[in-house]
Amino acid sequence: MESMSINRVVRHNKKLPQSRYSPYSKETYLNIEKEMKKDEAKRLGVEFSLFVAEAMFLLSDDLRSMLLFCLWLLKDAGNKGLTAPVVVGRLLCVVLHVFETYIKPKNGVYQADGKSNQWELILESKQKFVFGVREMDRIVSILGKRESSSCEEVKTSDLEHYNLELNKLEETLRSAKEVSEANGFAREAIKSNIVYLWKCSLKHHNLM
Repeated sequence: MESMSINRVVRHNKKLPQSRYSPYSKETYLNIEKEMKKDEAKRLGVEFSLFVAEAMFLLSDDLRSMLLFCLWLLKDAGNKGLTAPVVVGRLLCVVLHVFETYIKPKNGVYQADGKSNQWELILESKQKFVFGVREMDRIVSILGKRESSSCEEVKTSDLEHYNLELNKLEETLRSAKEVSEANGFAREAIKSNIVYLWKCSLKHHNLM
């Protein structure tokens, strides 16, 4: 009777075999990390789009200048070697939405016979806008793939660098903040619509 009791104790102290399938596997963590990067990329895409919208308001004193900026952004900055045309597509929707909804002619007449007073400021920001389009294209393209090689990985540092460049763009445009607001730019009012545009498009293309 005593030996049976000892055997029972021994049996109950045996370690259970570890489960082969863990709910917290490396793959699970990688998927969670990727989803977090997608959310951050979407946020950054919205922020960049807001700066595009602000630039349009800054140039709205001269229709020709504003349209030249939009054409350059969509055609020249975004037409070479891009792999995720959805980014340029979103920017096109943003441009059309801002123009049709918010850009109003002064005294009922669009001025399009010269150069905007803020044209030089936008030229100063040219490379930042180029970076915004091209780097977001790269990020969305990689995150949209089910599998990607290590050389195609979107690192957290990439997103941090993109955010830093947006901060620099914001700092440049801040010098003309009073002008953009006087021309009707209301960041929060426009933001909700831009968030919707990005969310719908990326979901439709299964990229985010």
